Amino acid sequence: PSNSPSNSQSDSSSLSKLRHLISQAGQIGVKADPSLVSSIAATCEKLEESSLSTPSLTSIPLLGTHNLLFSMSSGGSNGSLGPFVGSVTQVFHDDVNFTNAVELGPFKILLNAKREVMDERRIKVKFVNTTVWMFGLKLLDKKTEGQGVWKIRYFSLDPSTGKMIRIMDTPSLFVIEERE
Repeated sequence: PSNSPSNSQSDSSSLSKLRHLISQAGQIGVKADPSLVSSIAATCEKLEESSLSTPSLTSIPLLGTHNLLFSMSSGGSNGSLGPFVGSVTQVFHDDVNFTNAVELGPFKILLNAKREVMDERRIKVKFVNTTVWMFGLKLLDKKTEGQGVWKIRYFSLDPSTGKMIRIMDTPSLFVIEERE
C-alpha cells in the first residue's frame, strides 16, 4: 500500500526474526514454549519502540482480508476449537465494519464488529453478532454485546513480503498480516 509507513533496516531484521519465532511457536501463544513466547514479546516490543515516531497508526486504512500469525489469547479468537486449530482471519468491509472469522474444515464462526478510532494508537471495538456455520448451514445467529479497546503497537509494511503487518493488544498480544 502506498500510504503505509516505511520501516527501517532494523525493523526489517526484527520482522524477519518475529516471523521465524512465530513459525516455531505456532499461532497459539498460550500453548507455545514460554521461552519462544518471551522472545516474540521482546521482538514485538522492539518493533513498537521503533514506531513511536509514526504519527497515527489508526489512520492507516485497513482493507481486505488479514491473517492471524500469532495470538496470546486463551479464547477461541486464537483459532483453537477444543484440541483443533483453525485459521483465523479479519475481513474489513469498510472503515467501521469488520468480521473476525475462525474456520476449521466445514465449521465457521463469524464475529461481526464495529470499530471506532479513539486516538493515534487505540480503537474501540464493539461486537455486534456471532454466526456459526457448519457445511454451509447457519446453526446460530445471535446478538453479541462484548466490547473493548485495542491498542495498535506496530503497523507497517514488511519489505520481505510486501504485506502490512500489525501488532496489537486486545488486551492479548496479536500479530496479524494482510493476506494480499
